[in-house]
Amino acid sequence: MLSWVHVITPIVAQGFRAAALPAPDGCKVTNAQIRQGPASIESAVDEVLAAPGVIDAAIMAEADGAQAIVIDCMLDPGLDAAREAVSIPVIGCGEEAMRAAGAPFAVVTVLQRQERAFGDLARKYGFADLMTGTIGIGVPVLALETDRANAVAATIKGSEKAVSGGAEVIIFGCTGMLGFADEVSAALDAIKVIDPLPNAIAAAHIAAQSGKKTNKLVYPAPDAKSVVGFSEWSALDALMRGRSDG
Repeated sequence: MLSWVHVITPIVAQGFRAAALPAPDGCKVTNAQIRQGPASIESAVDEVLAAPGVIDAAIMAEADGAQAIVIDCMLDPGLDAAREAVSIPVIGCGEEAMRAAGAPFAVVTVLQRQERAFGDLARKYGFADLMTGTIGIGVPVLALETDRANAVAATIKGSEKAVSGGAEVIIFGCTGMLGFADEVSAALDAIKVIDPLPNAIAAAHIAAQSGKKTNKLVYPAPDAKSVVGFSEWSALDALMRGRSDG
């Protein structure tokens, strides 16, 4: 039976996901950006600004019939909150990529400023002992598609540095690096490279096919309470007020 995975891209930059996303056999993949939030996610402030839109989009996707959700960002903005808000599986690209590594790995990402964030995620998810480091390539998120050749070259250079530092697996630290894996792996003598978005979609497809649900003992829905200033996020606002009309 065809599964339905919905990918939430937690930014508002127009045209960022212009190409069709990879879909496993037997899986329908849909994608939408959040309606309010940052142009890109490169800081903790960006993560916080994106989270309300992620939660709102997750609630609407479940209401529309999606069977699993992927948050299209390696920093997993709003991941735990989205799991509280819905019952269908919510897959974080960062968490799933680290789980898939299975060997010492490095995160090769856009900017070095994200080193702390990825270290925090590795500790949270229980993979700190496998993580050899974070390498920033000096190319911001929104330049990954507009200057692809330079971005791929910088990713290869950063990956070579990561391998020399002990990494046996390269994890791309930005889902904007979608499609870089073949070139990077070829340049590094076929080292394992995890392209996080296809990896997360595949995991979401398996979860959807199995009928998996979010463990609400671990991620219980929030208690209803008064909130102010979230009317633009209608589904989130309704959730927090204890209504079902979002």
